Amino acid sequence: MKPRFNHSEKEARTGRAPANKPNLRAGGLRPRRHFRFAGEHAFTRTDLLAIVVVVVILGGLLGQACLGETGRSRRCAANLSVLGRAMQDYVDQHNGALPAASIDYGTNHLSWDTALRPYLHAGQAGTEKYFTSLPRFFLCPSDNFPHSGTPRSYAMAGNDMWPDHWPPGPHSPTGVGLWWIYWTMPPLLGDKVEPKMDQLPVVKLSDIPHPDRTVLLTEFIDAKNTVGNTWQATVYGASQQLEFFTNGGASFHHGKFNYLMADGHVEALAPLQTGGLDTSAGIWSMNKQN
Repeated sequence: MKPRFNHSEKEARTGRAPANKPNLRAGGLRPRRHFRFAGEHAFTRTDLLAIVVVVVILGGLLGQACLGETGRSRRCAANLSVLGRAMQDYVDQHNGALPAASIDYGTNHLSWDTALRPYLHAGQAGTEKYFTSLPRFFLCPSDNFPHSGTPRSYAMAGNDMWPDHWPPGPHSPTGVGLWWIYWTMPPLLGDKVEPKMDQLPVVKLSDIPHPDRTVLLTEFIDAKNTVGNTWQATVYGASQQLEFFTNGGASFHHGKFNYLMADGHVEALAPLQTGGLDTSAGIWSMNKQN
């Protein structure tokens, strides 16, 4: 009796497919292709197309968040966080004292951003590239207004420097940024010989009773607010922040500003959410009893 072979055995011996089975090599019917990955499940072209569409949609939404005003506001807040860490390093190296917002008398010229530059860590310390890259931390991505020099988008919350508010402390109705200029010095220091910069009175971080509710730095968009400039280094309230905007700042950060608080965290607040439009109330004042 001759042995019986199944089709696969016959094909293996003869190299030919049986008559009732399509010859794939001869252009017969081809089976539907599947794409297999590591698991047991198969993906068709339709499945892959659906995945691509979902990825494109998610990528568009992410791109809008990163490239739109929301993304710019987040990068601005990140700048303020970097400046906040530099501010803390400065405080640690100066016996707890904050830098003055501005010093401009005689041959003494210093702004808060100049004071912080040595404490900014851009990963290139000690090189020329390091120092030339630092101005980007002082520029809000939404600040596309014309400036008279290298743009600086931020300012310290100003102290009004009136003698009846001096010395600044826990009950001061004004901000933390001291502005030493020739007309503020005589009322406060008398007719003394002009002191050196390191002899001027300071505001210490410990003078702020509620650092989580007291602003250090915030956005101040002004054409004269430029890196190293002692002018426009202070801002005295949300009403002053809005002066530069003809439309009330509605398109800038969706009507909000970023505020770096004295404890290092950043908040996005609408002007009225700051507790007051001027320097005598809310986050603009060290005194939280008013």
